[in-house]
Amino acid sequence: MKRSPFKTSANTISSVSTIIGITLVLVLVGTLLIVSLLGSAVTGHYRGQVVVQIMIADDVEEQDAQLLKKHIEGEPYTSEASYLSKEEAAALMQEELGEEFVDFLGYNPLPASIDIHIKPEFSDEDKLAEIVKELEKNTAINEVVFQHDLLKQMNANLSKWSLGISLIGIVLLIIAIVLIVNTIQLAIFSQRFLIKSMQLVGATHWFIQKPFLRRGLWFGLLASLLALAVIFMLLYMFRSDLQDMINILQEKQRLLALIGGVLIIGLFLSGVATVYAVNRFIRTDADKLY
Repeated sequence: MKRSPFKTSANTISSVSTIIGITLVLVLVGTLLIVSLLGSAVTGHYRGQVVVQIMIADDVEEQDAQLLKKHIEGEPYTSEASYLSKEEAAALMQEELGEEFVDFLGYNPLPASIDIHIKPEFSDEDKLAEIVKELEKNTAINEVVFQHDLLKQMNANLSKWSLGISLIGIVLLIIAIVLIVNTIQLAIFSQRFLIKSMQLVGATHWFIQKPFLRRGLWFGLLASLLALAVIFMLLYMFRSDLQDMINILQEKQRLLALIGGVLIIGLFLSGVATVYAVNRFIRTDADKLY
């Protein structure tokens, strides 16, 4: 039985070192994904804190105000809506002031109101301006209030944060690509004469690439699983210090996103790096292989 050219002791050592090298790179990629997921969660949290307050006109009955609240709750931009009656507003104000101001004034000057918690995807200034403009058309609404300057500052800070993470991510991804390409290229280096021999006897590029690509994808899969094992082991070891971070990752299927991201990136980069390395040796002249 003919022995595969990949199954030699030297190639076995090379394969193990290649898998270890790719694993270390994917641990870095997985860490970057965790930072990105946490950054996205923090950004979504702060964007979800935007509140628009609706002041209801004094001549609107409470029943109609409750109907308005139900209508607003059904809008796509509403995460949550809470109603505060005139009497409840007066009671809160009295509690803060520590004295009965309604008896002193002879009437309750505070309007009933509805607080709308805006969904994160609608907290952009332009979208929020459209929402406010639409709400102001309702005759039952006397005034729409939101902290425009605070929102503007928050969006500016979150944009800087997102840009910073993106730039760091791009740099680290480029580093990961270069490292994986070099690692796989070194692994294929010992097979360069085999590649050239197959080319000289008329083998097509795909025929030459296929066994190397299959092995490269296998390396990528093993390295991805090992990288995930290392990441989860580290999270488990430091679970007491990283409990808040772990809780965030467990929300909204972020752990599945992490697992899927590492697997996809590992397979993709390994496949691309393998094809690149094999094609490089195919294009290299035979006398330059020595």
